[in-house]
Amino acid sequence: MWTDTTRAQYSRADLALRSHLTDAEWALLEPFLPPPSHVGRPRKRPLRRIVEAILYLLRGGLLWRMLPPCFPPVSTVRRWFYLWRDSRLWLSLNHARC
Repeated sequence: MWTDTTRAQYSRADLALRSHLTDAEWALLEPFLPPPSHVGRPRKRPLRRIVEAILYLLRGGLLWRMLPPCFPPVSTVRRWFYLWRDSRLWLSLNHARC
């Protein structure tokens, strides 16, 4: 049951989009994501924005091509999504205890 306390605790009104992560949610999720590589070129896009783009698509049940331009390019988001799917990251996140 929702109470005034829980409504305030889980409110997403201060976020630009409801699919954006709060700092507390990102702090829980970030340790599971791959660290930056010491070789090769540095990342152009922050992983937080990529995760938020994936959550935006999943929350709305949207197609890849419907990703708004405020997010990283579709090809980048899609590549990370499939990479994490193939490495079973999503499965490990579902089974993690925080």
